[in-house]
Amino acid sequence: MASTTIQSFYSEDIDSTKDLPQKQKQVLKACLELFASKGFEATTTADIADKAGVSQGTVYKRFKTKEQLLQAVVQPLFSKTIPRAAKEFSEDLNQFKYDSLADFLRPTLKNRLTFATENKQIIKILFMQAANDPQLLSELVIPVKRVLTTTIPNVIDKLKKRHLLVDWDTSRILEYVLSIGAGFGAQIILFDRKFDLDTAIDQAVEFLVKGLSPEK
Repeated sequence: MASTTIQSFYSEDIDSTKDLPQKQKQVLKACLELFASKGFEATTTADIADKAGVSQGTVYKRFKTKEQLLQAVVQPLFSKTIPRAAKEFSEDLNQFKYDSLADFLRPTLKNRLTFATENKQIIKILFMQAANDPQLLSELVIPVKRVLTTTIPNVIDKLKKRHLLVDWDTSRILEYVLSIGAGFGAQIILFDRKFDLDTAIDQAVEFLVKGLSPEK
């Protein structure tokens, strides 16, 4: 399963923006990288200019304050990049082949937790901005909700039809699976916890398989 980083998608999205000069594209991409690695407060204009390969005057030619820069950085993340990332995951789930519940759970959890690990600083920025802006929050929720209410439930229904999953209500099964994934995700993103991902996933899969496998 693919796990393209947010930064890779974002770079493509900025490059494809037709009404933005090349140097300003460089500034936005540099900002995202620096905000993710150093944090918004610790990033200076000089850092941005150096990373983007432009003068400090160019940085503020279009965006007058660092706060305006932050808004300019996150807007494409919400409107373009996150929907693309959600679509990639959704398409992978629909095309993925599996012969057992474990075959489905292990790569799916590995994919999402790897994504959380590789993108945790950017995800923090997204949540902080969304918390203060209902419109941005809506843009963040819509693509994620589509995966949670359509794609994953469809996979669960297919597993039940093949008698690879206990015949419980689909929403109930989804809650159990999400609680495991969200728990690990929160530890990675919010608390910067480092652990052996493969071992954690193996244990989580073993727990879910024992609880969700149909009785024989």
